[in-house]
Amino acid sequence: MAESVVSFVGQTIGKLLIDEAKFLWGVEGKVKDLQRELELIRCLLRDADSRREHDETVRAWVVQLQDIAYDAEDVVELYILRVAPKKERNIVKACACFVAKCMCVQAHEVGTEIDGLKSRISNLRTSMQAYGIQMMQGGEREHASASATKWTHAHFEEDFVGREDSIKELVKELLEDGKQRRVISIWGLGGLGKTSLARKVLAQDEVKNNFTGVAWACVSQECHAKDVLVDILVKLVPDQRERIMQMRDQELFEALYKIQQEKRCMVVLDDIWTKEAWDGLRDAFPVMNTRSKLLITTRNKDVAKYINPQGLLHELRCLSDLESWDLLKKRALLETEVVDGNMKRLGDELLKKCGGLPLAVNVLGGLLADDNEWERVYEKINLYFSDKSDVSKVLALSYDDLPWHLKPCFLYLGGFPEDAQIPARKVLRMWIAEGFVPPNAYDEQREISAEDVAEQFLAELVNRGMVQVRLNLSGKVKTCHLHDLMRDLCVSKATQDCFLRILNVPQDNGTEDCSPSMAVKLESSCKIRRLSLNKRMIPEAEQIRSTMLHLRTLMLFNFRGWEQLQPIFINCKFLRVLKLEKITMSENLPESVGDLVHIRFLSLAGSWFRSLPQSMGNLVLMEFLDVSGRELDRATMPNVFWKMTRLSYLRLPYLYVVKEEFHGDQKKLRLDSLKNLRTLRNFSPTYCDVSDLGKLTNLQNLSFCVSDALEIIPQLVKFNLKHLQSSSFTFSGRPFTKDELSKMSSYHSPCKLWIGGSIEKLPEHRYLPQRLTKLVLFHSYLKEDPMPILEKLQHLVVLMLRFDAFVGKEMVCSAGGFPQLKRLLLNWLGNLEEWRVAEGAMPRLSQLGISWCPSLKAVPEGVHAYDSPEDLYADHRSMYRDVWRYIPRGRSRDVDISED
Repeated sequence: MAESVVSFVGQTIGKLLIDEAKFLWGVEGKVKDLQRELELIRCLLRDADSRREHDETVRAWVVQLQDIAYDAEDVVELYILRVAPKKERNIVKACACFVAKCMCVQAHEVGTEIDGLKSRISNLRTSMQAYGIQMMQGGEREHASASATKWTHAHFEEDFVGREDSIKELVKELLEDGKQRRVISIWGLGGLGKTSLARKVLAQDEVKNNFTGVAWACVSQECHAKDVLVDILVKLVPDQRERIMQMRDQELFEALYKIQQEKRCMVVLDDIWTKEAWDGLRDAFPVMNTRSKLLITTRNKDVAKYINPQGLLHELRCLSDLESWDLLKKRALLETEVVDGNMKRLGDELLKKCGGLPLAVNVLGGLLADDNEWERVYEKINLYFSDKSDVSKVLALSYDDLPWHLKPCFLYLGGFPEDAQIPARKVLRMWIAEGFVPPNAYDEQREISAEDVAEQFLAELVNRGMVQVRLNLSGKVKTCHLHDLMRDLCVSKATQDCFLRILNVPQDNGTEDCSPSMAVKLESSCKIRRLSLNKRMIPEAEQIRSTMLHLRTLMLFNFRGWEQLQPIFINCKFLRVLKLEKITMSENLPESVGDLVHIRFLSLAGSWFRSLPQSMGNLVLMEFLDVSGRELDRATMPNVFWKMTRLSYLRLPYLYVVKEEFHGDQKKLRLDSLKNLRTLRNFSPTYCDVSDLGKLTNLQNLSFCVSDALEIIPQLVKFNLKHLQSSSFTFSGRPFTKDELSKMSSYHSPCKLWIGGSIEKLPEHRYLPQRLTKLVLFHSYLKEDPMPILEKLQHLVVLMLRFDAFVGKEMVCSAGGFPQLKRLLLNWLGNLEEWRVAEGAMPRLSQLGISWCPSLKAVPEGVHAYDSPEDLYADHRSMYRDVWRYIPRGRSRDVDISED
C-alpha cells in the first residue's frame, strides 16, 4: 500500500515540476532531489510491503514512509498555492521588490522543510537496507498508464451455477397461499450466495407475475428501522415518495403493514443479523390475513427460526466440486479457451482452498483471469495456505495480488457504510480528487480523461471479483458495493495500513448498533489521512480536532451535529475530499471554508444551507463541486465559480439566486472561464448567461432547471458543442403549442425531456428530438392518444405519462412500436379505460408501473413482460412490476458509468 502512495506522490510532484515550474522559483532543484529520493525508496517498498504482514518493525517503517510521501506532496503544493497569486499579480515596481523578498523567505522555509523530508527518507532507507530489505524494480503489470480503450458499454452479470433444486423449492413456496408459511428464510455461511440466490428466485417469471409489488432492503449490522421502512415503501408505491419521506416512524409502520394486507407484495430483507434487528421491524409485517410474502437472508439459523418458527428454513449448501469447477471456468476462461490436463489439475487443487463458497471461487477466478500463468497463482496460493480451506486467505490474496494503482481505490470503498450502494460516478471522482489516478495514466490530448482511467480501474476490480455493481435500465453501472466478507477485509487492511479510519459513533442511548470490529479508536501512532464518520454526533470533539490536522478525506453518513464540524474549516488545511451530504447546517457555510485551498471534491448534496461564502473563490484546485443542497430549498450563490478553472463537474442548486458581483448587465453567475467543465447540472437561464455555454468547449453532460423558454434548444444547436453526449431539459409553467415544440427538431444530441403544461397537440415524431431517450409528460391534458407518435421514437428508453398527461379514454400501441422502451409509467390518468398493445410492441420492456388509473381494468395481453392479462387492484387500480433479464456475458467486463 505504501508503494502506491509513494508512486502517486512521486508522479504528482513530477507533474508539478512540469506544469508549475514558474511557481517553483528558488526550490526547483530541491523538489527534484525529493522526487528522486521518493523513487529510490519506492524500490525498497516492494520488498518491504511483502514482509510487513509478519514484521512489526517493517510495518512501522512502511507507515512512516507513507506519511513522509503525503507530507512531501502537501509541502510542494502549498508552496505553489502561496506563491502563484503573487507571481501572477500585475503590481507596481515598488511592490514587486517587497513581494520578491517575501518569496525568498518562503522559498527558504520550504527548502528547509524539503531538506528535513529528504533526511527522514535517507535515514529510513539506511535502516531498511541494513535490515536486509532489497531494492526491487517493478514489472510491466505494476504500472497504470493511459490506454486508447474507451469504455463504452457494460457487461456485468453475476455468474451463477447450480442451485436448481433450491430455486424450485423457494419458487414453489413463494407461490403458495398458506398463511402459516408467509416467511421464507435462506440461511447459511457468508459468501455462500444467499443474496444471489434470492435475486435469482425473484427473477423467475412465475414469481414476477405473482406479486403486484416487490421491494428489496438490506438490513445489515448497521440497521436503522426507519431507513429500512422508507426504502421498502418507496419501492412498493414509488409515486408516493414525497409523502413517505415526511412520515413519522409510527406512520411508516402502519403504512407498510396496511399495504401488505391490501396487496400481494413480495418484500426481501437481505442480510438480517440479529433478533434485535427483527424486533425493530416486526410491527411493519403482518403475520396473518395477508397474501404477501417475506423473504429473508441471514447467516444465523436462530434468527430465521425466531422470525417465524413455522416458516420455511432453507439452508444453503456449499457448491459441489463439479459446480465449483463450472463457476471457476465461467470466471477465469473465455468460452473459446481449451482446458488442458494441467489446468484441470491446478484448478482442482486451487478449488480445495475455497471450500465450495461461491465468493471465494469468484475471487479465485478473478485472479486466474488476470494471469495466464496458472502455475504462478498456484505457487502463490500455496505460500498463503495450509492444507485446510480458508476463505479469508483467498480474499486476502486477491488484495495482495492487486497492482499498486488499484489498492488505494479498493481500500477507499471501505469508508462507505456496510451494504451501501455507492454511486459509481461519485466514487470515481473521489478517487481522482484524492490523486489515485496517476498523472501519467491519462492523456487529454488523446481524449483519455482521468474519469476514463478511473472507470478502467473500477472494471479491473469488478473483473477480479472484488467489487460488485448494479446497472441502470440503459445497462450502465449505477452503483457499486462490497460483499460483507470483502468489506471486512477492506476495512481491516485500510486500518492496518493507516489508510482510513472509520468511526461508528454510539447512538443517543449509548449503545453501538454496529459490529464491534468496525468501531475504530482514534488514538494512533500514524497520522489520520481519511476519516469516515457514521452515525449521530462526534464524541470528544477536542480529541477529534487534534487528529484532523493532516486529513485528506472526510466522509459523513447519517450525521447530526453541525456545530461540531466547525473545526474542520479551521484545522483541516489539507482536505482534498469533503462529503457533507444530508446535513442541516446553521444558516450558512462559514467563511473559513475558503481556507481549504487543497480541496478538489466538495459535495453538499441533500444538505440544508442558506448561503455559500465569497471565500469559496479561493478554492482554485476544485475539480468536482456539488452545491445542490435540498431540492426545494432556495440558496444564495457567490459569483466566484468562474475562478475554479479546473472544475470538471459542477452541480448547482435547483433553486438559487446570485449575490454580489454581476456578470454583464444582470445578476448572473459567470461560468465562461470553465474550459475544463465536462458536466454541468441545474443550469438556469434565469441566473446564468446562456451564451457562456458556447465557451464550455469540453462539456459532455448538461441539465437545465425549470424554464418556459424553448428557445434554449436552438441556441444550443448554434454553439455546436462537439463533445456533448447527453442533456436534459425541463420546460413547464405555461401551455405549449405544437409549433413551439417543433423547435426541438434541430437538436441531435441524446437528451431527456420533462414537459409540464398543457399541450394542444404533439408534433409528429420527426419534429421531436430524434435521439430522445427519456420523456416525461405531466399536466399536458392531451386529448389525442400520444402513443402513435411516441412509439416511433427509436431511442426512447423511458416514458412517463403523469398527472393527466392524457385525458382520453383509449391508448393503442402498434406492433414494432417503442423498439427500445424499457420503462413505462402511467400515473394519475383518471379517464383511461382501455389500453391495447399489439403483439411485438415494446419488446424490451422491463419495468411497468401503473397507479391511480381508476377506470383502467387490466394490463393488455400484448405487453411483452406478462404472459396473461393482469387484474389491477381495485383501490386505485395500481400495480408495479419489475422484470429482470439475464443475458450471457463474456469473461471480461467493460464499464460504462451512468451520469448522476
